[in-house]
Amino acid sequence: MNRVSVQTADLKLENLTKRFGSVTAVNNVCLQIPHARLVTLLGPSGCGKTTILRMIAGLEAPTSGAIYLGGENITSLPPNERKITMVFQSYALFPHMNVYENIAFGLRVMRWSEDRIKDAVSEALQMVGLKGLERRSAHELSGGQQQRVAVARALVLKPRVLLFDEPLSNLDAKLRKRMRGEIRNLQRDLEITTVYVTHDQSEALAISDQVVVMENAVVSQQGPPQELYSRPANPFVADFIGEANIVDVKVLDLNGNRAVIELGSVRFSVPFLKPPLPGKRAKFMIRPEDIRIGPATEAALRGVVKFAMYQGATNDYSIDTEVGELGVVDHSPDRILHERGTEVALFFRQERGLLIG
Repeated sequence: MNRVSVQTADLKLENLTKRFGSVTAVNNVCLQIPHARLVTLLGPSGCGKTTILRMIAGLEAPTSGAIYLGGENITSLPPNERKITMVFQSYALFPHMNVYENIAFGLRVMRWSEDRIKDAVSEALQMVGLKGLERRSAHELSGGQQQRVAVARALVLKPRVLLFDEPLSNLDAKLRKRMRGEIRNLQRDLEITTVYVTHDQSEALAISDQVVVMENAVVSQQGPPQELYSRPANPFVADFIGEANIVDVKVLDLNGNRAVIELGSVRFSVPFLKPPLPGKRAKFMIRPEDIRIGPATEAALRGVVKFAMYQGATNDYSIDTEVGELGVVDHSPDRILHERGTEVALFFRQERGLLIG
């Protein structure tokens, strides 16, 4: 892939708020997006992530707060003066234009010479792997090719910041997985500051330097993907980032930086985010892959298989226990599929569990 020079910069959102009448879509959001990093805004529909993206692009004006790019306040700048481009969910290609003309459209609006346009489009085509398809009509392209044209059309303008609004939601699962890898490689090669919006947690974990989880117009937690997965700050983040079992437990005692808990008929110690109060109830989180099915002992939590699903690389279970229904993902190489109604014993990787509230 050719290395292309881009003018990238830090992006800072300071106390950003957006109201639509009586509805607050974004509430006092502060974010620092470093130079050449890919930051993903993740959350359910209506949480405010796309509204933030549109304010960064200049398509929506904030009710209050400010947006800084490379230290410059760009809050009041029109979209065409921000050096920020967006790849939309629908790709927004012109169906009557071929690949070349779609990519060249923004440059023609800017009144570039034909020679400059030709060179810039050729470079963009090379970047996204579409060299040789210049004359192909937009409607003749596959979904993945259309997505690449949309990216090339954004990159040809040499943006300082690149925005993606759910760019892979129209693709099938296998193509979506491949394309997210291509987007991540392209972003790293170009070292371009990127903000990516999705509601797909696996997508966010796979491509991001930082993930910002949003809930009800505010930031619930932000950090590297591994941190959000292993140490979620609250039950919402735990449940939204991957699969999670979240159950009520009784805190019996504290032992250094661990808490002794009672989970149904078993007791063990686990780490915590903040010291709980002995004798009180708390929320315990553990991932399905951190529960093991084994022979029954006194240290095990007993249960009965409710659902058993063969998934090729894993066997996935839903198991009824005295503390509720627990999800289990069995990765063991000698695994057998325990059918519905089978009595099983569950063991917890205690160091991977966490008290989260």
